[in-house]
Amino acid sequence: MRRSGSKRLLRVPVLLLGAGGVGGALLRQIVSGRHSCARRNGCRFEVVAVADRRGAWVNPAGLSDAELLDAVAAKGRGEPIDPARRAGRAASPGESPVELLERVASEVDRPGILVDVTAAEGLEPVLDRALELGWGVALANKKALAGPWATARRYFGEPRVRHESTVGGGQPVIATLRYLVDTNDPIRRMEGQLSGTLGFLCARLEAGALFSAAVNEAVARGYTEPDPREDLGGRDVLRKALILGRMAGWPMESADVEVEPLFPAELARLGVGEFLAALPSLDGAMAARVAAARDEGKILRYLARVEEGRGSVGLVPIPAASPLAGLKYVSFRTGRYDDEPLLIGGKGAGVEMTAAGVLGDLLGLVREHL
Repeated sequence: MRRSGSKRLLRVPVLLLGAGGVGGALLRQIVSGRHSCARRNGCRFEVVAVADRRGAWVNPAGLSDAELLDAVAAKGRGEPIDPARRAGRAASPGESPVELLERVASEVDRPGILVDVTAAEGLEPVLDRALELGWGVALANKKALAGPWATARRYFGEPRVRHESTVGGGQPVIATLRYLVDTNDPIRRMEGQLSGTLGFLCARLEAGALFSAAVNEAVARGYTEPDPREDLGGRDVLRKALILGRMAGWPMESADVEVEPLFPAELARLGVGEFLAALPSLDGAMAARVAAARDEGKILRYLARVEEGRGSVGLVPIPAASPLAGLKYVSFRTGRYDDEPLLIGGKGAGVEMTAAGVLGDLLGLVREHL
């Protein structure tokens, strides 16, 4: 971070896309960490805009802490984040994310950081425009990074793009992989259980629950997407596997990763209610897989494995004593960590952990590029 000899805080504009669980947690962490951020890093994050699908609340001078917490509270109540819209007044015409970014960038006095914590597709144009304007980019949204390599490749070669929370949530998985690559340690294999939702299902199956009951319990607890097939289909784990492989230097595409969905293709055509009603038809086959693994002294885990530009995502029987059985580990086997893999472990899931990873990315961008 470039600073003069004065003790003035470096004020960093932040445009936040997404004000839901992770976005709300990030705003709370920014507010609660003001003193620490100023003391340790000499900066202050000025959130100049918070946007979701219903609109944006913008102040080029920076929204106050009270306004940020008000936006979080409104989102939690299902109301528009912009108080003008809550009052029935359209504060401004609808803007695309690119238009919002350009408007904000024209009204602040220095490049800032664009943060995407949505689950939206098609946001590559706003990421690209942010980089063109000299802004940094911090992502929890995996989709741009896991898109076709022709469009995703620029983000992996761009030091102003950070994405710690895209794999492992609050665990330093991306930072560790970056360290290994930067120190020229050849990556040979990476593996881990990269879905908290599917980890929960595996743990319930191990405890004797029927597959259908475990899925319905995950839905009831809010662990899955509204359509649980988004989780059960392994697509999100596929995206994480692609991100790891691409960071390791392999220009992988989705076709390079074999994915095992936890439901047959014929159930993909049903409505959500019909799908859940049909799940008991899968109980017998899944129970047989659990029993077969147990007979071998193993347990089932939904693992992602990436090796030499190829990958697999699916249920794998592994020894019960394996660190990967603990649901919280990601393993790196490299040139230096050959006889014994490097393990990253600990709690990673949850909005607070994910938001902390994003906040760490913001600080990293400030220190190194802004």
